[in-house]
Amino acid sequence: MESETSVATDPATVPLTHPYQDDVAFQAWRQLFLTFAKLQRRCDNMLAPYDLVMSQFEAMAKVGLYPGQSQQDLCSALLLTKGNIGALVDRLEGMGMIQRRPDEKDRRVNRLYLTTEGRQRVTEIFSRHRVLVHEMMEPLSQPQLAQLRSLLQLIEPPSLCSSR
Repeated sequence: MESETSVATDPATVPLTHPYQDDVAFQAWRQLFLTFAKLQRRCDNMLAPYDLVMSQFEAMAKVGLYPGQSQQDLCSALLLTKGNIGALVDRLEGMGMIQRRPDEKDRRVNRLYLTTEGRQRVTEIFSRHRVLVHEMMEPLSQPQLAQLRSLLQLIEPPSLCSSR
């Protein structure tokens, strides 16, 4: 029998010590992650009535802004694999949003274009998306927004892919 001074402690009831509690980098990363998750949920909710998810909207936007790009170009711009882009384009093509056209010089390459319906849908979503972005960023002043962008670019510098 155990004495009263040496009572066994159930390990399941003892909280872990948070290894990153005083780690400023981790706390900043966690806040960035939580903020991104909240913003993404709001975007997902905005896109739901269109039966689209963010990756589909991003693909349609890239194709609309840069008509005639190849699937490989889209793959690089969205940082997705060829298989994922193929499935994404198949789905959007099946929905009547995007069309593939063979390249005039290289029939192995497909060029991507928005359909008339796809163009109308993206144009409508752009206006709603802009309102949503401004609502979400409203707590920040213009100088704070510029500073935030500048700070984030230190982590992930702009590239040709992100501008396309």
